[in-house]
Amino acid sequence: MNTEKSLLSILVGGAIALAALMPGAARAQDGLPARLASDPVVKALGAKVVAAAIKEGTVSWYGGSTSEDFFKGGARERFEKRFGIKVDMVSGRLRSMTDRIRTEGAVGRQVADVFEANDQYMLELYGQKRLEKWKPPAPEIAKFKHEVFVNEPEGWWWPVHVSAQAIIINTSMVKPGDEPKSYWDIVNPKWKGKVGIRDPRSSGGGAWHMMGIYNQPGLGIDYIKKLKATVAPFIISGGSRRVRDAVARGQFAIAFSGRGEFIHDLPKGTPVKFIVPKEGQAWTPSSLALIKDAPHPNAAKVAMTWFYELDQLQDWNKLGRPVPHPDMKAPIPEMSLARYPLMKAIPSKWLGAPDFFFKEMEQVFGIR
Repeated sequence: MNTEKSLLSILVGGAIALAALMPGAARAQDGLPARLASDPVVKALGAKVVAAAIKEGTVSWYGGSTSEDFFKGGARERFEKRFGIKVDMVSGRLRSMTDRIRTEGAVGRQVADVFEANDQYMLELYGQKRLEKWKPPAPEIAKFKHEVFVNEPEGWWWPVHVSAQAIIINTSMVKPGDEPKSYWDIVNPKWKGKVGIRDPRSSGGGAWHMMGIYNQPGLGIDYIKKLKATVAPFIISGGSRRVRDAVARGQFAIAFSGRGEFIHDLPKGTPVKFIVPKEGQAWTPSSLALIKDAPHPNAAKVAMTWFYELDQLQDWNKLGRPVPHPDMKAPIPEMSLARYPLMKAIPSKWLGAPDFFFKEMEQVFGIR
């Protein structure tokens, strides 16, 4: 009998040892397909998290047009094929997406798992306690430009890209010798009535460009006031592409809120040039965050960790939103963050509570 027990013990011990030497079998016990045994995301998060993510089966990703283009452009298929987790992409105006997340939380029926948006919306959701503090265990995050990180508060969302803005000119109306090398070069009576801006009196790119100027040493509120008094810039309604098109049509010689990525899709020969004055580009960061009470928290962690792989970051960068990572290759020179300087980062407290700035801009440009 003792011999039988000893033999049984040997067999059991051998089976355990054999299982330890067979990672594919061990992974299968964790609920993971064998093909994921050596996957870098599994190694970073651990098998239990990824197995739970696969069991959840879906990740609900909220974001704007860039998120939608990213997943439509092949990212959804890559992710779903690799992990067997479905991506439910919900996109729209970031203001609407933010309000939707807040409403879901208020009624206790959270749908969103992950949110990609400009940091002013992250700050808003943080204040509403709708974000979960979590950092993807992705080594590439450490390589991002340090100035794109939000430090007040720290650790609630992680950088994706920057929305950088400078100047665009109509090359048929601005001679090479007159191209502005400094923002102050635009404060010249000869440009009166020939300068366009986006509205700086409410949330949007026009406000963030002027806020960057407002925050920049050597420019500030004095610059904005003198710009208004000297050239009386015309406020163009709509987004940056509308500003670009107004310059291309010759309605304005110079315009603010120029974006390098919007030069990408202009027809050849269009008389538009992107210029970064010596003070640099004004910019705001966009980031990725895990939503509090996410219905698929493990799938969200898999998606976010996967997103910060170089292949995904480069794909995002190609869509027209510059990723501040040293290994990114800009599709066109105008989109290179290494080529052009950035202004000082706008303080987080200003992005999170910008009403003071809107009121000051109303004093300069008039009540809306």
